[in-house]
Amino acid sequence: MLRWSRYNTLIRSERSGNLLYSSISNSLLELDEQHYLKARLLEEQPEAFRAEKDRAFIDTLSKQHILVDEGEDESLIMRKQYNRYCDCYGQKGLSLTICPTLACNFNCPYCFEQTPRDTTSMSEKTVENLLAFIREQAGSEKIHVDWYGGEPTLAFDTIIDISERMLSEGLDFKNAQMTTNGYLLDKAKSERLNDLKIDSVQITLDGTKDIHDSRRTLPGGEPTFQRILDNIDSLMHSSYRGKCDIRVNIDKTNRSGFVTLRETLLKRYKGKKVAVYPARVKHEERTAFDSDEWAEYCMDLYDRHGIITKHMLYPKSNDRGSCIAQFSNSFVAGPSGELYKCWEDVGIKHRTIGNVNASPTLSNDELTALYSVGTDQYARNECRECFFLPICGNACPKKRLEHTETCTHFKRHLQRSLEIIHDVFTTAETGKLLLDMPFTALAAKGYRIIYPAMPEE
Repeated sequence: MLRWSRYNTLIRSERSGNLLYSSISNSLLELDEQHYLKARLLEEQPEAFRAEKDRAFIDTLSKQHILVDEGEDESLIMRKQYNRYCDCYGQKGLSLTICPTLACNFNCPYCFEQTPRDTTSMSEKTVENLLAFIREQAGSEKIHVDWYGGEPTLAFDTIIDISERMLSEGLDFKNAQMTTNGYLLDKAKSERLNDLKIDSVQITLDGTKDIHDSRRTLPGGEPTFQRILDNIDSLMHSSYRGKCDIRVNIDKTNRSGFVTLRETLLKRYKGKKVAVYPARVKHEERTAFDSDEWAEYCMDLYDRHGIITKHMLYPKSNDRGSCIAQFSNSFVAGPSGELYKCWEDVGIKHRTIGNVNASPTLSNDELTALYSVGTDQYARNECRECFFLPICGNACPKKRLEHTETCTHFKRHLQRSLEIIHDVFTTAETGKLLLDMPFTALAAKGYRIIYPAMPEE
């Protein structure tokens, strides 16, 4: 007999009307009053579905796993757990974050890395052994590389060397991205990015010029904003075919400057492949946002300015694994050949899982297992009893491992985030109406699926 899934949430909202969310299928439905009452009745009296004459509505709820057969909830969770294990432990291809150096030319006060003055760069021996590790781990599968640091442009010659050798050896090296402060990303380097398969560059700013230059300086206190901006200009007017993501580090001291900077940059690079987004600065001081404060900030950005913050306003269904730390064939390599599972562990000796210069290369199975199995929400009894289980996969494995944060913010801010997504949908719908494009009106059936059928952000 069909019954109401325990993974459902019914919402009656002055802002958005009646909403029905299923975390098991990550779907969101809008209901008129009549269908809201029907759904409420089905929740309270499972046998009521038999008398319900609107079979199309029942079929829709069944297809979205809102109405389930006896035992189906447990079966769906088991299948999601199995899919996660298949993806994480049967990963095809190699995902490798490479830190060619841990040195950094900046002096940011909130940096989580403890090695900015470590000037070690990869030796020829380490490069050779890293390439051997890449060949062994990748086999004939695709290779994706993230260039990271420290500041990777301080060792740009090493980036060129490793990239060119992978390509010359015929390895299936398809694409790479680079995370940089942008200070040394001059025109000459920008012109090399296509050949190095770097199709995504992330550059960090901390706000408008005055704010940025008070926080992200050179070791001697010299400002950096204008030179970074000049380099972004050069990048966007070079032969580079990829995209540029401008990450704006935000805490409580510079929160007010993001909107102005974003508007300025989007206007400056109109028509270019540039995105500007806020990111939470994670440090121990009082000026840092906790996860709830960050959720409030991002939702306020939408309410006040219509800014949609990626992965903050609708739960991303990461039930197949959310982070490279959980995947069997994903690694982070440091400049001395040391290997990690998480890039926030770089430079922390007791968080290494091996070294490409050692035999065997991988030696810390316990830490590898802790990141994968020990942070698995499906393995926790308290999580298996939670209505939000499939969606909480996007919580950080490192924080789970350290017991500092085990749940995603959506669990505590679900109604407001769904209200915003409804608003995003209806705003886009109005735009379609003005363009004389077809859409399904709520009045047509009295219910409709907003997500996953909603427009792309």
